[in-house]
Amino acid sequence: MAGVTADDIVASIELILGRTPDQALIDHHLALGFKNRFDLGWYMLSTQESRARTRALQRQPLFLGDRLLAHTYRDEPIYLIPTDLDVTPSILFHGRYEAHVERVIAGSIRPGDIAIDIGSNVGVHTLVIGRAVGPEGRVHAFEANAEVMKFLKPTLLLNGLTSWRGTGRVTLYPYAVTDRAGSLVLEQAPGHFGSGHLLTDSPGSDFGPEYSVRVEVPTITIDGLLGGTIERLDFLHMDIEGAEPMAVKGARALISRSPTLRIVTEWSPEMMNSIGNARELIDWLVGEGFRFWRVGGDAGVDPVPVAVADLANHPHSDMFISRQDPPAF
Repeated sequence: MAGVTADDIVASIELILGRTPDQALIDHHLALGFKNRFDLGWYMLSTQESRARTRALQRQPLFLGDRLLAHTYRDEPIYLIPTDLDVTPSILFHGRYEAHVERVIAGSIRPGDIAIDIGSNVGVHTLVIGRAVGPEGRVHAFEANAEVMKFLKPTLLLNGLTSWRGTGRVTLYPYAVTDRAGSLVLEQAPGHFGSGHLLTDSPGSDFGPEYSVRVEVPTITIDGLLGGTIERLDFLHMDIEGAEPMAVKGARALISRSPTLRIVTEWSPEMMNSIGNARELIDWLVGEGFRFWRVGGDAGVDPVPVAVADLANHPHSDMFISRQDPPAF
């Protein structure tokens, strides 16, 4: 028999759109006069509602054995570590990680900027930076943990940001950034892939048996690796578990000749002092004319007094550091 029945309409909408239609919707589709069930099915598949539902289903996280393929809230594909207890749950539940930091990072960068990302992890903030610098900008991203790099590299490839089948906007480096070239041991707490912490000669740098995953990693300085090729630096992001003073010390020449540099960094004087000297970092930055704002205020950032005592004893947070007033975030 030609045409379709009300039952055909109900079955098609339930199967393809995932909901049961009311009588008015059934009558509407009957009035369209479909020749057969085949025509009815193609019509349902072509609707905006069906396409939106298909896209949503396609964006569900996929378990690929040693990794998860998920999407950020901006619909960017990202590979995640299944056993990670920090970044992975946040992306799976919310599609983002450290939203307050992301807001300030994105607002600090201008199209065409040259940026450095130290401690890229699986690339959550690297993607933000790569998008913000635009086609004319460049990002130099550093991740010392080879296990994490296995996820970071294909994520940037999928997003078209690397030089292979992409824009070449982001260059990856498998190094820990410090104040000297060589090697150090990176220790990490199992299940916390963002906890990688460098062991130095400082007695407090060993965080103890809870940081039981340990591997030797190569170290470089920014001035040594990039100082001869980068004329200026516009943006610097650091999240390296206390190694920030060493990273800045190894980049002093580049920072000094970058008058409009904006820095967004994890700020933990306790962790900094476990490796080196937080006050030395503060003294140098203040001497260079930098001012400090805590990330996370109603306006995106809140000013912090430029006093060594205040900054050296500031609780664990994230900081925006600049010689100029911050933009509107």
